[in-house]
Amino acid sequence: MEKVSIGWGLTKACNMHCDFCYSKQAREELSDVGIKDWKSFVDRNHQHIDSINYGTGENAIMDDFFYFVQYVRQHYPEIKQSLTSNGYVGVKAEQNPLFKKIYEESIDEIDVSIDYNDKDKHNKQRGHSQAFEWANKTLQMSKEMGKLCTVVFVGSDDTCTKENLAGLFELVKKYDAYLRMNIYRPVSKDKKNDRFILSYNGLKDTLQYANDEQEIVSLSDTLLGNVFTDQVNIRDNTGTESIRILPDGTICPSTYLIDAKYRNEANIKTADLAKLYFPQFAEVETPKACEGCKIEEVCKGGVYDRRMLWYDTFAERDPYCPTRNNDEIPTEKFHVEKLSRVSVHDGYLPTLFFKAKEVSDEETVHKG
Repeated sequence: MEKVSIGWGLTKACNMHCDFCYSKQAREELSDVGIKDWKSFVDRNHQHIDSINYGTGENAIMDDFFYFVQYVRQHYPEIKQSLTSNGYVGVKAEQNPLFKKIYEESIDEIDVSIDYNDKDKHNKQRGHSQAFEWANKTLQMSKEMGKLCTVVFVGSDDTCTKENLAGLFELVKKYDAYLRMNIYRPVSKDKKNDRFILSYNGLKDTLQYANDEQEIVSLSDTLLGNVFTDQVNIRDNTGTESIRILPDGTICPSTYLIDAKYRNEANIKTADLAKLYFPQFAEVETPKACEGCKIEEVCKGGVYDRRMLWYDTFAERDPYCPTRNNDEIPTEKFHVEKLSRVSVHDGYLPTLFFKAKEVSDEETVHKG
C-alpha cells in the first residue's frame, strides 16, 4: 500500500443504543488497546497514511482521544483528521477548554450523526434523550470554528421519506454542512434489523429527489456513481486504499466487513502498512450476470461489501443494480459538480454526498 484512508474506532464504548449499529456485535467481543499502541502505529506508518476518520464507538468519551489527535497533528500535520460523532464531542469541549482547543486545532472535519430533523424521532432512533441536542451543539460549535461539517444519516425506508429528507436538508443548510447518506447494511445476525434495509425504489426516489429539489455533490459508490452520474474513476478501495481499525487494534478491509472471515492477522501493534495485503480484495472478478452491460467495465458488479453482506459472494451483482431489480440503466444522468475530493469519507467508503439547494431571489419572489 502507498497511501491509505483509515477509519479507526479507538474505543468500543458508546453512550447511545442504536438498533441498527453495524459494529455493536463485533465491538462487544473486543478489548481496547491504548494510546501507546496508537502512537507507535502512526509513528511507524505515518508516511502511508492519507487521512484518519475516528468512528465506530463514541471516541470523545475518552480523554486519550483528544491527546492522541493532538499528537498526530503536532507530529504529522500532513495527515487529515476527522471525527464521526453522535455529538458528544461538543459536550466534552464545553466541559474542558483544553479539549475544545485540541478539537479546534487538530480535527479538520466533523461528521455528526442525525437521522431525523425531529428531536423525538432522532432521540428514539439513537436511544438517548439528549442525542438531538448534542448533535446540534456540536454542529454550531464546529461551524463557528470554520470546520468542514457533514451530517450523516443511515439510509433506510424510514429515513428516506420525502418529508424527512426535506427536514434534513433544512438542517444542513442552517450549519453550511453537507448531508451524507450511508445506506444501511445488514451486518447484524439479528434479522429483526432487516427492517432498516433500504429498498431499491426507496434509494432511487431519494436520488431523484436530491437531483430535482436539492443538489447531488458526489456519489462515491462504484455502482451508483457509474449508474446515475458521469463521475469518473469511481472504484471500490476496500482493502487496497482504505482500511478499518477496530478498538483491539485489528485491521479490517472495510468499515462493514469486520467479521473474522474478512480479516487477516494484521494488528496495529506490529502492522507495516507498506506490506498490508488483503488478497481477496486485490482481484475481484466481475459477475457473469454483468456481461454485456454498458457500464460493466466501470461498475464491475458494484460495491464489494454489499455483495458480500447480501449474498456472501463476489459472484453476485450489487443488490441495488438496476437490471437486478428489473429496471434499466438510465440514459440521462444526474448533474454532479464534483471538482475535487469532497471529504475524507469521499472514496474511503461507498457513501453519498448532497447539499441543500440555494434558492435565488428570483425563485423566492416567484414562489411568493
